[in-house]
Amino acid sequence: MTLLQFNITGEQISNDETEEVIREAEPHRSLVRYRPDGGGELFIHTRVNMQLLRAAAALPILLLKLTPRASELTPRDALLTLKGSARNYAFLERLCDDLANAGCLACYIAEQHGEGRRDFYFTTEDVAGFERIARKAAEAFAFPLTLESHSLAAVAPLILPAEAIGDLNLEIAPEARIRPTRFEFWGAEPALKKLCAELEKRGYRFLSFEAFSRELRMAKNVPIDGEGFGAVLKEIVPLARSQQCSYCGTETVEGRDQFLLTRPLPERYTGASRAGLLRRIFGRL
Repeated sequence: MTLLQFNITGEQISNDETEEVIREAEPHRSLVRYRPDGGGELFIHTRVNMQLLRAAAALPILLLKLTPRASELTPRDALLTLKGSARNYAFLERLCDDLANAGCLACYIAEQHGEGRRDFYFTTEDVAGFERIARKAAEAFAFPLTLESHSLAAVAPLILPAEAIGDLNLEIAPEARIRPTRFEFWGAEPALKKLCAELEKRGYRFLSFEAFSRELRMAKNVPIDGEGFGAVLKEIVPLARSQQCSYCGTETVEGRDQFLLTRPLPERYTGASRAGLLRRIFGRL
């Protein structure tokens, strides 16, 4: 698979008998990452398109770091102001247009907000062409630009839902295999309080409860390799269901809807074997 099957923003393109059709890719996902040194949070906005990510796994991932003006940062927490964000996204729009017009095979993957910047991740089949176009776009907006090249495996712990790491069979570094991870659960307040108590017994840390959205947020250092994170989900997903709550699925590939209480749990989260399913359907074999 090559990037010819996707447009610049990561949407998949297919051809029928009469016209070119652009099919919407998997939706974007908003992720929160905690810096291991305790220096704060990073906010990730990523497109979960597994076909695109499989293509990107064999290509470089380019990280574009834009340095904003001092006046474009809030005094308290050094986040981008509205004016700073507008200039930032104007650059992104210009870059995508320039890449498309030049026929450069490249796709947007994700963005990262925090540490006084908003950085963008792209994958490309033409690094030299991409860099030339990106630097010209940055100059047009007077942005100092730093461009780094990584592999998808290297940046996956930061920019991908943890479950995608296993589904893509990415080999991540040993030091990245345990990470503080946030888990969100939805349900009625009394049920969420019971779930919180059960999770605390298992080493999870309470972060917050949002009464309006009926959402509980917990965190724990957990393995994020395929097998390790799969085991975490097989514990917390049935536990939430037993308390009439649902895991919000932020760190999964398919997302929230698969965990709705009106749906049966997918087998991959129950740990049930085929024999176990037959026992539940037909009784003891």
